[in-house]
Amino acid sequence: MPNIIYDIIYHYYCSSRYSFLKRKLKMKLKYADIGGQKLGFFFSHNPGKPIVLIHGLLDHSFGYRRIVPLIDKGYQVILVDIPGFGKSKFPKKIKFLYQVDVFAEMILNALRVLNLKNVTLVGHSMGGLICQHIAILDKKREFNHIEKLILLSTGGIPHPKKEKIRNILFPKSEREVTRLLKYLYYEDVPEPDSLSKKSLIHAWNKITYMYLAENTITREHEIFLGRKASSIHVPTLIISGKNDTITNPNMMTAIHSYIENSQLILLEKAKHAIHIEKPHDVANAINCFLSNHG
Repeated sequence: MPNIIYDIIYHYYCSSRYSFLKRKLKMKLKYADIGGQKLGFFFSHNPGKPIVLIHGLLDHSFGYRRIVPLIDKGYQVILVDIPGFGKSKFPKKIKFLYQVDVFAEMILNALRVLNLKNVTLVGHSMGGLICQHIAILDKKREFNHIEKLILLSTGGIPHPKKEKIRNILFPKSEREVTRLLKYLYYEDVPEPDSLSKKSLIHAWNKITYMYLAENTITREHEIFLGRKASSIHVPTLIISGKNDTITNPNMMTAIHSYIENSQLILLEKAKHAIHIEKPHDVANAINCFLSNHG
């Protein structure tokens, strides 16, 4: 089947979920221009202190759609598509740009353009790693925009079986898509039809994702912070699944030990996609953290 068909199917999949953000959740799309590059942000309609959510690899901002309605109404929920993806597409496929620390710098600049202060940053998986980079950069440049950090199944430490994990995260066959979904969900594992799986394989193996994977591997010791996360001093909440093998509990415990002012919550019967699988548990933990560190 021509690749254009897979592109159309994946585009429809994404469009329907972006439409959900706009129609059902009443979120408005705004763009932040950071000097020729525009990043797409979805804003909830209620005013309040900003809580900015950054998605992970193979995801988009709409991946948080189940959590948005559950966040304390005293906060304005803001979703962002990471640079180069979703509503934040780059004008050209430039390999250098697809790097976690570059994403972090661009998003921090966008927060400043949007004049967002006293920000609570939330990030899932790779988004959590981006959040850590943003928090460190924010402090280094004395911007003081980031007030709190919430990390969901966060990246931060190279996986001990990184080649195996890389193969899992970039499925090349329908069987491998099924395997990936079983790594993401503890129960109620989605089972897309054959055509949907082929469309996901096509989307998840585009050159942009390959650039990101290659750049991360090449600069592993710069991208994965490890003990360098100890320079994060804002109140931090780490939430992960007890059954997650992509960012496993040992890795979360290590990150918790590096970030002095942090709290760790491990959810029962949950794997990597905790924001989708356990939205109420995650939102309750977030709201409690916000209340205690208001």
